[in-house]
Amino acid sequence: MSDKILLPHTVTMENRAAMTVTGVVQVVAYDETHVILKTDYGTMYINGRNLAAGEISSASNMLKLTGTVESVQYKGLKSKSESIASRIFR
Repeated sequence: MSDKILLPHTVTMENRAAMTVTGVVQVVAYDETHVILKTDYGTMYINGRNLAAGEISSASNMLKLTGTVESVQYKGLKSKSESIASRIFR
């Protein structure tokens, strides 16, 4: 098991027109219809229209987007924690 400290990760969306994401490790790809972000909790895919980065901060690992957000999806969840049931029934 890894002792890596995970960055706190939050997603705040305002009326599907603005989004703030914290815990961003890397911006993998970006254009006006897709944004792909790496987080400690998996890869985050944001799809929409007229997406524009309002602010990108590597110091605070934060990204602010504007535009119309149509979907948000995670792939490759990197959580290795045990489920509650597996801890109870040891």
